[in-house]
Amino acid sequence: MNNVRNNMHIDTDYLSVQLHKTDIQLEKLFKRYEKFRRPINVDFRKMVYWLASPDRYTHLIHPYPAKLLMHIPHYFLTNTLLSKPGDMVLDPFCGTGTVLLESQLLNRNALGADSNPIAQLISRVKTKQLPIDELQNTFHRLMRKIPSMPNGNPPDVVNLDYWYYPHVTKQLQRILAAIKTLRNSCFRDFFLVCFSVCVRKVSLADPRTTVPVRLRSGQYPEGHKLREKTDARLRRLRRINVLNVFSEIAITNIRRMESLTHHRLDCQAHVISPDARNISYELSGSNNGKSQVPCNSIQLVITSPPYAGAQKYIRSVCLSLGWLELCSADELSTYKAAPIGREKYNRQEYSQAIATGISSADKILSLVRNVNPLRAHIAGNYLVEMRQAFVETLRVLKPNGYIVLVAANNQVCGYEFRTSRYLRTIAEQLGLSLKLCLIDDIRSRGLMTKRNKTASVITREWVMVFQKGMVKSGRS
Repeated sequence: MNNVRNNMHIDTDYLSVQLHKTDIQLEKLFKRYEKFRRPINVDFRKMVYWLASPDRYTHLIHPYPAKLLMHIPHYFLTNTLLSKPGDMVLDPFCGTGTVLLESQLLNRNALGADSNPIAQLISRVKTKQLPIDELQNTFHRLMRKIPSMPNGNPPDVVNLDYWYYPHVTKQLQRILAAIKTLRNSCFRDFFLVCFSVCVRKVSLADPRTTVPVRLRSGQYPEGHKLREKTDARLRRLRRINVLNVFSEIAITNIRRMESLTHHRLDCQAHVISPDARNISYELSGSNNGKSQVPCNSIQLVITSPPYAGAQKYIRSVCLSLGWLELCSADELSTYKAAPIGREKYNRQEYSQAIATGISSADKILSLVRNVNPLRAHIAGNYLVEMRQAFVETLRVLKPNGYIVLVAANNQVCGYEFRTSRYLRTIAEQLGLSLKLCLIDDIRSRGLMTKRNKTASVITREWVMVFQKGMVKSGRS
């Protein structure tokens, strides 16, 4: 209940004051950048100091790789320069709905797109207020029902026996079977999210890596600081009570949902599309059928696209995808081949060099191709498809509307791949004007796959604010 009171206190006592402060601060940043045209170093955690805890409302109901820092969308929504209450906000790479939830909390409607069905599910759940009394009663009935549920056949989870002890699999089957009996789809989705968290917690996957890597007894030498922790976790998993783990997760998430119900949400959020290159009302739950989002209908876009050549989001949630029956083991390769930034291509696809239309990127990719043609194709095609996503985003953006783009640079085969610069070039080639460029130093291991201190560490994020010009007569 303390979190509930704290969130209410922030909203009632601080928001109006911060709105005025942010307007002034953001206007100063715009003017400073216009004058010097150099990136400005900032710290969003300090700029949005009133968000002291990351466990705010339903933001943490489910872990997810490389999540956008909530302070960033909050900052760009806590002003009247980029958008106003009631406006429509879009995140074409919405992940688990950080931008969508912050938009609702700050009185904006929001639309999202994401190719990952787990991300779509989490976003739906975290942005929909549920009646707490009914949710708690459903939870108690569920807990009473689970022990008597039959095991049945397990879902088609990739390498099931590799990732789970047999007794864990049986307990997970009972929990899933009970959840599937819930008639209310909103409650069912809520407990499926809780179940998805549980699926990873009770697996043999190393909890220190987002992409699953199996723990093994003796994998660290005697005296290594992780030897004792690894062996202790394996011993705990051999006798773990999965129902207790699920119960703890559900209780915690019910408390988070309770905090959300204490906030009046006058605006809606919907995940409507699986593809940023075709932003349409095409996912189940949308009442608009399969139709494109209208041109010039979005006031503000806030998004953090996937990293170039680091697209491991599907792999990171492969266990949940299987258990929730969103994707069979055989279908995983199809999902991996779908999103922007993917890594799966056949040899014929990368047999020829790819041209991005960005001279500086093409020079780097030529060097990378000499080392690894596949990695060069992954990075090059990422930029080609990001251009397609920009074109679609520009189509739906209102004249004089804004895009807040969060990007990070990374390395490809030892060469620096300046994603932020390349995306800026694409945006400007399409006619967008860069109004502000900020740099926030961070340390993110969201897509770490190797067990070392520097694997996949992103050290800084570039936050760029673009504006669309007025539409010329005769053009959409």
